[in-house]
Amino acid sequence: MRKPLVGILSGLLAFSLILTGCSPLGGGKWVAKVNGEQISQADYDSRVQSMQKMVEDNSGQKLTADRQKQLKDAVLQSLIGSKLIAQEVKNLGVDVNNAKVTEQIENDKKEAGGEDKFKQILAMQYLATVEDYQNQVALAQKLTDDVQVSDAEVKGYFDANPEKYGGQPEQVKARHILVNTEDEAKQIITQLKGKGEADFAQLAKEKSIEPAAKESGGDLGYFGKGDMVAEFEQAAFAQKVGTISEVPVKTKYGYHVIWVEDHKNAVPGDFNKYQDQVKQDALADAKGKKLQTHYDDLYGKAKIDYNSEYKPQDNNSLIPKS
Repeated sequence: MRKPLVGILSGLLAFSLILTGCSPLGGGKWVAKVNGEQISQADYDSRVQSMQKMVEDNSGQKLTADRQKQLKDAVLQSLIGSKLIAQEVKNLGVDVNNAKVTEQIENDKKEAGGEDKFKQILAMQYLATVEDYQNQVALAQKLTDDVQVSDAEVKGYFDANPEKYGGQPEQVKARHILVNTEDEAKQIITQLKGKGEADFAQLAKEKSIEPAAKESGGDLGYFGKGDMVAEFEQAAFAQKVGTISEVPVKTKYGYHVIWVEDHKNAVPGDFNKYQDQVKQDALADAKGKKLQTHYDDLYGKAKIDYNSEYKPQDNNSLIPKS
């Protein structure tokens, strides 16, 4: 139900492709082709091994099979994205060594604490090389140099993000129990009459089909408007604090019983105090949206072929809003 986070590498790269099922190809020379250009098995294996070592060293734990699979998926996703970016840089004749690009990269290195730490950050974001990042910076500058924002757009961005400027959006804190049928949900509502939050949490662990509920007791924490699917959100924000749903709430995931723990009213931010920052943030947001549109179009037109064991498929979990 909650919106998936959009992973934009270094604030520049976002592709909606989610890949699963990655595994060694046993002698294959390439893992994927992007518009006819190969992503080599050797490059893929090298990046996977480096990334896995870094993650395990940082966590002090070996990755499970599922986590290894997720890491492989992310590395392949990044390699495909980097290949598309490099191709677009070439197609548009972008100078990746111009003064503005060099200046930004040098500033980023200083902010990271030096070149070694900068490279480590890139690796942790699956970029792995400075060249990948250089291509992204150069293309981003090329595509967004002409972007501007009006006063109305700046104000609109401020109103949509009060928490960044001393304010707070309207929020609800809730738990839920998700089941497959309306009758199940009605039985749970009857069972919970006169009961408290602890009973609700225990029943969520026992009855909810949401995988995380066995640990969380159905706890969703605080969320704002736009974070959940519409039907769930409308019901949760309309419900009184300390109550459970009077009727089941139907969404595409099933039927929900909701417990509302808290409701925070919106607190406006201070536009005058943060005006300059708001303008910068609104401009960055506008540039990001233009880049996202361009990248989506770029990916949509691309011809991507996979070696036989690399079959892309949807990987939507039960919870994220789509």
